[in-house]
Amino acid sequence: MRSRLKFLFIFFVGYLSLSMSCAAENAPSVLYLTWMHDPTTTMTVHWHTTDEDRTSQVAYRKKGESQWQFKEGIYGALTKTNLLVHTVELHELEPGEEYQFRLVGKRGIYHFNTLPKTLSRPIRFVVGGDAYFYLSVLRKMNEQIAAKDPDFVVVGGDIAYTNGRRAVFKGKGWEIKRWRTFLREWKRQMVTSDGRMIPIVPVLGNHDVKASTLISMSHHFLFYELFATPEKEIPYRVLDAGDYLSLFLLDSGHTYHIEGRQTQWLKKKLSERENVPYKMAAYHIAAYPSVYPYRGQSPNKIRMQWNPLFERYHLNVAFEHHNHAYKRTHPMKGNKIDPDGVIYMGDGSWGVTPRKPKKLWYLANTAQVNAVCLITLSRDLGLIEAMSIQGEILDSVATFPTHAMVAWNEGRLLEN
Repeated sequence: MRSRLKFLFIFFVGYLSLSMSCAAENAPSVLYLTWMHDPTTTMTVHWHTTDEDRTSQVAYRKKGESQWQFKEGIYGALTKTNLLVHTVELHELEPGEEYQFRLVGKRGIYHFNTLPKTLSRPIRFVVGGDAYFYLSVLRKMNEQIAAKDPDFVVVGGDIAYTNGRRAVFKGKGWEIKRWRTFLREWKRQMVTSDGRMIPIVPVLGNHDVKASTLISMSHHFLFYELFATPEKEIPYRVLDAGDYLSLFLLDSGHTYHIEGRQTQWLKKKLSERENVPYKMAAYHIAAYPSVYPYRGQSPNKIRMQWNPLFERYHLNVAFEHHNHAYKRTHPMKGNKIDPDGVIYMGDGSWGVTPRKPKKLWYLANTAQVNAVCLITLSRDLGLIEAMSIQGEILDSVATFPTHAMVAWNEGRLLEN
């Protein structure tokens, strides 16, 4: 009898240990970082589980510390699936520090860095668009990006190509499968040489939402379910990094109109940041396209509504996408080439078949190639480089912080 009880006890303990071990080992295949607020003091953690696993808690600590802190988050259902997306925003982090974190009840310890409060060291980030069309091309470009150890990456729309003509012929669940494939690849590939996870900063594109969402706001937005934003279901926002960078993330007419409310918001936010050293914008449809028509409806609206504000408040550069090519414009002001103007770069060729750019008067450099933009900011200089899928630097341009731009312009006026 005693031996039988002993056997049952050992069996029960073993079963319990195995159950707990399996639960702990069940690391999510989809786990990604982003920001809703200041990247120097916050980090937003997202991951997916089945709807049976509703624990939304992150343990985190600064590297070198032994004590874990815990933060409870929220979860929400992904429409028409049995999946949940969990969101935990970590606050009051120290700038320029490395942190470890883990998902409570899950296996694995991960790492991230907060951005520095000042440009005490250069920061590096990547901007590109039109990402996951072909998986093989996405992977090749991801590999080149991660090898540069960026602080973060901005994806300027058409992230997973989940809406459009192809989607009509796909089966149930195709949209979320595409998104999850993209995000699994991000978790697997977007890791720096020292093991740090690279945050994604997403921007809306035309293939990220259904074509009718601009007219009818009643559609579900899978984009908004996957990525938390400071204001619910408002994609345009400004990401302020310390005292040196304001990154304007805009919706080029996909769920909000270019004109009206968004332009009024842009004017207010730019005016409040007139003296920020580096001001940059990222959006999907190009004001100065390299492939699509120059006189298209959306390009016309952007040139009319946004470009005068970019010029008035000394935007350093605007990153545009959608065209599936590489381009850099001449500095543009008042819709003319002007050395005091704004440069427009990018054109969205991360993971697509690149197209042949047109020969147009405003284009300073173009290429039919897969490329992204690599940006390095220091106290005195910003360097923007176009990097190909082979890791080659195709093109580069320097930009200066606002105070240096203003001083240079004033000096030139005095000389004249």
